[in-house]
Amino acid sequence: MEIKDLLINLHNEVDAFCLKERHLEMIREAFPGIRIVAVSSREDFLARLPDAEWVITWIFKSDWYRMAPGLKAVFTPAAGHDWAHPDPTGRVRNFYGRFHGRIMRESLLAMILFFNRRLGRMLENRPNKIWDRHDYDGAVSLFSQHVLIVGYGSVGRQMAEILRGFGATVTGVKRDIRGFEHDPFAARVVTFDSLPEELPLADHVVLVLPGEADTEGIFTASHFAMMKKGSHFYNLGRGNCYREEDLVNALRNGPLAGAGLDVFATEPLPSSSQLWELSNVIITPHASAIGREYLDLYFRDWIEDVRGMP
Repeated sequence: MEIKDLLINLHNEVDAFCLKERHLEMIREAFPGIRIVAVSSREDFLARLPDAEWVITWIFKSDWYRMAPGLKAVFTPAAGHDWAHPDPTGRVRNFYGRFHGRIMRESLLAMILFFNRRLGRMLENRPNKIWDRHDYDGAVSLFSQHVLIVGYGSVGRQMAEILRGFGATVTGVKRDIRGFEHDPFAARVVTFDSLPEELPLADHVVLVLPGEADTEGIFTASHFAMMKKGSHFYNLGRGNCYREEDLVNALRNGPLAGAGLDVFATEPLPSSSQLWELSNVIITPHASAIGREYLDLYFRDWIEDVRGMP
């Protein structure tokens, strides 16, 4: 695919999500002679949009397509459609990032190891200078555990890859399991209606679901009640998939021993949330994919994708 002109607006309050000179150099090296216009404000972006053919952006609203009659493609590093909406007419091609799992899987692994290796207890003991090796009697290794990943897409499979490297048994949950009969990372892949059989077996249950209408409240109080006593719950997808009060109840009254949460129904998480009060909960501010390499990974994929486009 020949690409001559590119409009980029990747300004963000998170520095790791902002365009850097090294990213521009990556593009120029891959496509010599390309004309790049990089802007840092929505106003400037919209002013240049009527003449744009290719854009890379965080935000693209549905009604903006009418402003760009010559637009051919909208690219975004984001994995979901939350900010860069697809063209409702289908005229413009939309491309979303697919690299996030390489960072997010390390965030998940950190949470799991925090609980497995009882690092919370270590943090509690240190201020009081307590040397208690008995605290670690309950430590457990991933190679003896079962991880259930609900939302076994690109991110979920990359998580499964690293967990399998630690020896964990992984089960994936997907809407459509065709083609996953012999997945290289999961021992098996099942549909959502198999959760009643799978949840009692899992030591760690991971949600990596999109924030769509059909995932609203999909994980219910009954699902929490089915989980193994002493198991852990993680959400690195979207915060609409369960009710916070159901999770809090499972953490306070069982069966859950802890939770690692990166996303929430309301963000930032309100100070009134009961989750802040629970010592067995890890809270990160929708940051599981944030890292220095974020846009480096994205632009490597983007260059490969553009080169392969017809």
